[in-house]
Amino acid sequence: MGSRYSTQRLFVIYFYTLVMRHVGGTTQCGEGFYRTINRTCIDDNECELDVSARCGVNTECHNTFGSFYCTCKKGYSTHSGETHFTTTTHCREDNECYHMPPVCGPNTICYNTLGSFYCLCKKGFSTSSGLTNFTTGYAGCLDINECETDPCGSNATCTNKFGNFECTCNEGFASTTGEHTFTDRTVTQCREKKTCQDAVRTCGTNADCIMAMGQVTCRCKGGFLSTTGEPTFTDKAKAQCKANLCLSHICGANTVCRHKAGRFYCQCLQGFSSATGGTRVTLRAPCIDKDECQDTVAVCRHNASCTNTVGGFHCTCNEGFASLIELSNGTIDCQNLKTLQPRSSSLKDICVFVRNYVDSLNKMQSHRSKEFHLLISNFLKVMERYTLTLANDLDHEEMKNFSSDEFDISMQAIRNNTIPKAGRAKLSVANASMDISWNSVTGKEKFDVAAAALISYKKLDSVMEHNLLDSNKKFELISKVVTTAVTNKDKDNLEDPVILTFENKKHKNGKVMCVYWDSSEAAWSDHGCKLKNSTSMVTVCSCSHLSSFAVLMALHKIKHSDAIILNIITMVGIILSLVCLFISIVTFILCHSIKSVRTTIHTHLCVSLFLAELLFLIGISRTEHKTVCAVIAGLLHYLFLACFSWMLLEGVQLYIMVVKVFNANSMRLKYMCLFGYGFPLLVVAISAIMYSKGYGTDEYCWLKLESGFLWAFIAPVSVIIVVNAGFFILTVWQLVNKFSSLNPNMSELKKVRTFTFTAIAQLCLLGCTWIFGMLHFQDGTIAMAYIFTIINSLQGAFIFILHCLFNKQVRDEYNKAFIGVCRMTKASKYSEFSTFSTQGLKSTNETGM
Repeated sequence: MGSRYSTQRLFVIYFYTLVMRHVGGTTQCGEGFYRTINRTCIDDNECELDVSARCGVNTECHNTFGSFYCTCKKGYSTHSGETHFTTTTHCREDNECYHMPPVCGPNTICYNTLGSFYCLCKKGFSTSSGLTNFTTGYAGCLDINECETDPCGSNATCTNKFGNFECTCNEGFASTTGEHTFTDRTVTQCREKKTCQDAVRTCGTNADCIMAMGQVTCRCKGGFLSTTGEPTFTDKAKAQCKANLCLSHICGANTVCRHKAGRFYCQCLQGFSSATGGTRVTLRAPCIDKDECQDTVAVCRHNASCTNTVGGFHCTCNEGFASLIELSNGTIDCQNLKTLQPRSSSLKDICVFVRNYVDSLNKMQSHRSKEFHLLISNFLKVMERYTLTLANDLDHEEMKNFSSDEFDISMQAIRNNTIPKAGRAKLSVANASMDISWNSVTGKEKFDVAAAALISYKKLDSVMEHNLLDSNKKFELISKVVTTAVTNKDKDNLEDPVILTFENKKHKNGKVMCVYWDSSEAAWSDHGCKLKNSTSMVTVCSCSHLSSFAVLMALHKIKHSDAIILNIITMVGIILSLVCLFISIVTFILCHSIKSVRTTIHTHLCVSLFLAELLFLIGISRTEHKTVCAVIAGLLHYLFLACFSWMLLEGVQLYIMVVKVFNANSMRLKYMCLFGYGFPLLVVAISAIMYSKGYGTDEYCWLKLESGFLWAFIAPVSVIIVVNAGFFILTVWQLVNKFSSLNPNMSELKKVRTFTFTAIAQLCLLGCTWIFGMLHFQDGTIAMAYIFTIINSLQGAFIFILHCLFNKQVRDEYNKAFIGVCRMTKASKYSEFSTFSTQGLKSTNETGM
């Protein structure tokens, strides 16, 4: 109904319009206008009528004031190409894909649609923005690099093409389809070629074929080398494997076997030559050592000695000369120590100067000669001068410290005639410090720069300690040697004394002295120096002048008469002890009636003490050879510890006998030996590893006192004494309880009591001996020396008295043996010594070992 009503309405309007236009006439309204009932002219909208009837098919009508025009719809065009028209004209569809220039751009495909179009990129191309289709606004499609996504898979190489790509198998691989190139890896893959199936054909004899990542590699077998000298090869036509003749030792002594391009030859090692002087020799011919030192001057230059070594040579400056620089070919430039100077005032060159100068002084044979003392004076003067040169470059009140393996330096400077408010310079190094007034540094004159320096030498004390002997006393250097340097030229008479504090390297009982090195006399002197304070740690000195300083200690030696007496006591006592110990050992071995665990312990104790006493007698003073002395000290350490270890075992055995159970089984011999000899060995081994230089002193072949090394003996001995004392206390306590019981076994108790008190007496005796021995080695009074010498030298005699003469069974055996010898002498009918009697009391709680 609606559609029919609209059509009728349009018809009425159309009809009415025609009538009105006809009635009104064209004479009254212009073309494109019509007259209304009100007799006014208005624009006639021609497009209200049927557009297709007025403009044509696929057109659009556009009304204008007093007229109209027609256009084709989008995607359509007229046959003549007109864009605007007023007559009826049919528009046909327009194919944009045929337009020139192309609407989509290069590398695209255009698709026409009804009234429109769209563009797609060709295969292998894409837009820069990644759109899959587009219409306008793009200049075309770009090539896609497919190789970035690894489309070929493993063992293949991808090659990008314009709009495409292709895959090629790597060398040593082939495609499964047999194609040279491919693009679909789901269909075609690259597999390794099997080229090592016939290794001999591939690489030749004496070579192994290796297949890796499709690459064939040939490697010579063990004992063979390639003719090219390379470890591997790929072409057997260019390389072959030949036997390595160097493995068959075809070259002689002092040579090295070499090969080149399959050929072998023998070449002399460096420092060796052939008999004709060449570097190559024939097979199995030896090379001889060159005599590099035939012309010492040509090899090492003047003032040096040449030492021929195996395969080379070594240059050493002569005595009194030193080298600050090593030249080419191992030669050195030796200069006289009297004129030797650092190459510059830099700390590096000064350090080299000190190291070489002090080493050269150490190598000089005579450390007590006048020339040696003058060289020390020259060295100290040079160090003072060059150190002040360094200090003069410091800013006002700037302090600088420097440390090296050779020395420590602390220095400070002031400028522009300005003295700090504190008024004093305080400089410190590792082992010393200096407190001096700035007035003593600057002097009375005005100054642009004034400087003070303190130098502590780390190795010079070991050189200068050999210059401390005089006719009456022996001195020892107990501090580092230091040099004080100031810019004041008048250093001999200071208004305000300089205060020096030294750290003591060691401290012994003796008189401490503050001394300086008198360059004019080339000797130590105490003039102008006073001792302010001295403890075991530091020494404080006050001096009225400046120079190089140190702290000396005067040590007291035993008087010659006392030394003779002590030596006689030692000789007689130790010889007597050795005889007594030998008799004791023979007694414990041959006297069967006293065979027991305890006599076994006594035997090992006497053997250890016998060896220790014998070594003490012949080796305690063998200090002329340091290595031999160190070995003797180590053996004495071991043997005396073994003595105390066996004494500890005796205490354990008594504890087992009395405290545990009266007839308990005794300790096994192998375990006792393991402890008696193994424990001392362990202590000595650890001590030697931790401080190998602790064995041997300047006066005795014994343990050094420095660094507390004597505790390597004192500590285990003290522990053994304390532990043994505990065992003996428990043993005595049990004896008292058993004696107070109702039915004691009196014979056994008395025997154990005798054993116990004998062992306690032995421990106290030996323990006291070494208490006095420690005091003696620490330079105690002369009384301590006498006490130690007497008791220590008679240890063997005391053991013989305790364990043999105080033992009734042993005395009975001695009597029987003596009677048997007398009878044999009188009757002369016995051919051998009668066996010992087994009468007497025999221990019921111990078994023979």
